[in-house]
Amino acid sequence: MSSRISEKEFTLLMALLMSVVAISIDALLPSLGVIGGEMGVTDINRTQFLISFIFGGMAIGQLVAGPLSDAMGRKPVLYAGLAIYLLGTLACWLARDFNLLLAGRCLQGLGVAAPYVTAVSVVRDQYAGRDMARVMSLIMMIFILVPAVAPSLGLGIAGLGGWRAIFLFYILYALGVGV
Repeated sequence: MSSRISEKEFTLLMALLMSVVAISIDALLPSLGVIGGEMGVTDINRTQFLISFIFGGMAIGQLVAGPLSDAMGRKPVLYAGLAIYLLGTLACWLARDFNLLLAGRCLQGLGVAAPYVTAVSVVRDQYAGRDMARVMSLIMMIFILVPAVAPSLGLGIAGLGGWRAIFLFYILYALGVGV
């Protein structure tokens, strides 16, 4: 009996792995002003650093995760990245200081780079040529839908449980995708 998953399941799983990045960026957008107010940020424009810091962490994380996944294998790097992402998310959830929140976002970026990089690598490992292009286009189609939905999702979550609940959602989402 083969343990291989179907192409549809594979495509969905890779899209979910990649979507952790998009949801981590976009679900927080509607709450930036509230976060700034609660954290005592005097220049409201500084709250935009919450987006910059996750991108900065991702940039560094991709430089590390890519070569490590080639050297050590995809799965260990994927799980290590998710663990780092979860630590960063936990730090954000518990943060009582804006600088700690920024550090948590950077750590999130470092960690979330691994699912993104390994998903692309796994597709390249499994497919070539037209098949790879077809699977990647389906993955990207799903991936591109996430930024359209994530701000509304984040707004709804924040409306129900405050902006910190968005970080709890991130934890649950990453754990679900990891499983």
